[in-house]
Amino acid sequence: MVKIRPWPFNQQQVVSLHWFGNVKQGKDQQWYLQAAFKESKKCQILELPIGAFPLLRLGQFYRDGLPLSTQKAGSYNQVMIEDLGKGKTTKAIDACKKFGYFLYKMPELIHQHVWSFSSNGITYYVSHAELIRALYVKYKLLANALLRPNGLDFLINNVHYLNSQTVFIELAHEIPSTIVTNEFVHYMAWLYLNDEIKKSFCSVQTNAYSYAANQNVSYGIPLEMAVPSIQNTRIAYRGIQQQNEVLILELLGIDNITLPVFQIQYSHKSIKRNVYTNAPKKTRISQKNGDTEYVLNEKNGKRSKEDTHQLVIEQEPTQFAFRHSVVIKRISKQAQKVNKGNAYISNKGRGGATQQQIVGVDESIFGGTVAPIEFRTLEIADSIANYGLEQFFEMIQRLSKSYPHLSVSVNVVFLPLGRKFSRLPDGRRRVCAVARIVNQGKVSYIIEVAVPDNRSISTLIIPSVGSLYKDESHIQKLLRNLVYNSGSWSNSFLQMIRHTKVKHIQETPQNWAQRLSRYL
Repeated sequence: MVKIRPWPFNQQQVVSLHWFGNVKQGKDQQWYLQAAFKESKKCQILELPIGAFPLLRLGQFYRDGLPLSTQKAGSYNQVMIEDLGKGKTTKAIDACKKFGYFLYKMPELIHQHVWSFSSNGITYYVSHAELIRALYVKYKLLANALLRPNGLDFLINNVHYLNSQTVFIELAHEIPSTIVTNEFVHYMAWLYLNDEIKKSFCSVQTNAYSYAANQNVSYGIPLEMAVPSIQNTRIAYRGIQQQNEVLILELLGIDNITLPVFQIQYSHKSIKRNVYTNAPKKTRISQKNGDTEYVLNEKNGKRSKEDTHQLVIEQEPTQFAFRHSVVIKRISKQAQKVNKGNAYISNKGRGGATQQQIVGVDESIFGGTVAPIEFRTLEIADSIANYGLEQFFEMIQRLSKSYPHLSVSVNVVFLPLGRKFSRLPDGRRRVCAVARIVNQGKVSYIIEVAVPDNRSISTLIIPSVGSLYKDESHIQKLLRNLVYNSGSWSNSFLQMIRHTKVKHIQETPQNWAQRLSRYL
């Protein structure tokens, strides 16, 4: 995890990311994104490097700059869309007031652009900034390229088609080797080879510069994009619903997206052919001191240094499901020597991990001094559905309708990585649904783990332990124990907490809701 800095709030205080604001250039000529964090009944705007864009989720709660993954406003749902590009743009103040979602008359917030579209009689609203975050800035690299003229072109040295179904892509040297994976190339091909998607990405920069040339930019520049035509797609989202209108806070996944090729070959300076020799092989021993805490650099005078081996931090991913599979092949253009002789020990190097490290998300430059980091916020999957949670979501809807005195929200949380159980058999990260129920001031959580592989895991109900932060720590510990216990609730941990296990039986969602209501 990476701590957001600057952070003007009390370390113990929990605040929520309320809305995205404008972008503006600082005195260092770097781009900054305004993010409005809500505390009590007021908002405070922080100016963060635009490279931090992939870290931000509207409606998420934060403490001391760290996100609380299980604590978010709104509820999970999905919708089928005939064409994402068929809609209209409105102002944030007009869209948000429909939901009582106040922007506190702040000019940095009320003039943001919001895209609205309809499906099955329901009108959906999503900010342009959230569309940009979900579709185009899955890596820090792309966030920094977003407002650079021809930003995508600087990341691709060469593209040529070998035939109608195969393309070769040469990636720019500036791309860190640690993110050069088949998944990254698949995503970059979607951005670069689809003309409409590429034009949409570039429109963010074009619109920003056009606004700066014709408008007063004392409060910054609102983000705006040409929304692309993505047809017959399903999106997963977290949002707030009021009758027949939905305010989407976070786009969680999108499916049925297309790529104009079936095979991709790619090269990068880090991809080398191994040439083996009998020279001695060096082995480095490092003593780790535990988990490293990464803190964003907040000194504007300091810049990130060039480093092809940048550390990559896993963040909650947005899922992309493509209409057809693609064969991806790495092409090596250089050779590297690999020593296969006797091993000798070297104590030289960085040693173990430090307790805290200052890291940068700005564009790396020669002569920089801050260690750069990258984010991975993308998961390419065959589907964004089929988690086996459909009946649970229907049950939660019945619970909310049948017992209107309950305040109900439900989110999807990715299980911690580290064990086989962390992933489904198809390679996707395993998720669980966390429903937060408030009954006359009493807060309870219902936890349902995705088991499309037919594992048997009971529904777990636990009471709140006092605060959002304590609840976050409590639930995360439960999920870690679940993963490290190979997909079973840890009895030793459960013995220490109040809980109720509810077994699954064959019943209707209505009866399931009625059965669970007794424990809330």
